[in-house]
Amino acid sequence: MSRVDLSWIPAEPDRLRLVDRLERLYKPSMEMSVADAMRNLRALARTAYTIKGNDGVRVRNGFVCLTAPAEGSDRRGLAPADRPPATRIMGRKGVALRLLLTALFEVQTRTDDGKQPGPNTRPLSHAGAGQIAWTDLFASGAEDALDGQTAMTRQDKHRRHLATALGALGRHGLVTFPHWDDARNKQRGFELLVEHGQPGSNVPYTVPAYQDANTFVLPTGLFTRGWISVLTDAELAFLLMAAFMHKRDPEGFILPAGVRSRMLGIGPETYEAHRTLQAFGLVRVTHQRGRSPNGRLAQIAGGGQQPLPDMVQFLPEGLDQEAYGTVTEAIDRLVYH
Repeated sequence: MSRVDLSWIPAEPDRLRLVDRLERLYKPSMEMSVADAMRNLRALARTAYTIKGNDGVRVRNGFVCLTAPAEGSDRRGLAPADRPPATRIMGRKGVALRLLLTALFEVQTRTDDGKQPGPNTRPLSHAGAGQIAWTDLFASGAEDALDGQTAMTRQDKHRRHLATALGALGRHGLVTFPHWDDARNKQRGFELLVEHGQPGSNVPYTVPAYQDANTFVLPTGLFTRGWISVLTDAELAFLLMAAFMHKRDPEGFILPAGVRSRMLGIGPETYEAHRTLQAFGLVRVTHQRGRSPNGRLAQIAGGGQQPLPDMVQFLPEGLDQEAYGTVTEAIDRLVYH
């Protein structure tokens, strides 16, 4: 398990959010769903020669980073429409980012490097014997609601979450729906578009070529050890940035706030995710001269404030840990230390 960095003591609002998160993770339905999704993703990975060859899922740089800085405020961050797709589709409660990453994983389990995937024949939900549906690949803490005027099973809620996420990905130009004109089940057989696409671009997805210079790799453990199911969107966005930079600077990287914000869409609020990621053992953050141990501005001898950007190091080996136990233990210790 990870060693919690107690140099960060959560303030009361942060502590209450962590308590709420821990309670949601401890729900039996969520724990079971995380385990089920992890088992199904592992089943797909067993014969995934492309993923094994790349030692992970290969992602195009443009999914995480713009080719030129966008106009905007470093402090307030970019408007969602101006961000790269990874931070454009993230949300507090949605699953669009998790679903898109899972779809990249899924398509690379059945498609060779440099090739376009074949038809998506995976059912959206209610898989038959021997099948794995899309709802089986991502976790949800949904529970049966059978007492009200409109009864809804856990599986129905899970399907609704999937439909909402697919709708968001469609609006952002990241998937297309070949059966949209049908009367029912319009989203079935959805197809990926290139992951750095924009609304209206409609460029079909092709698996990146082996060792494509304009890509980076997400370790397989993000999916097969359950992390994709328990990290928040902000944590996933930060982790994507760290993995993207790790290719260039495996010993650690420094990105000024303006670069993070206007190139990667990582504003101040999203950047705060480094605190929990460090507690989980997935990144190491070194506060530079001009910052106190909690990362805030510190007074420097002689007066004035001269903060330097943090140094961040991605720790891919951390993804080899089993995610559910690591995250729940770390949050418990942060909250009740």
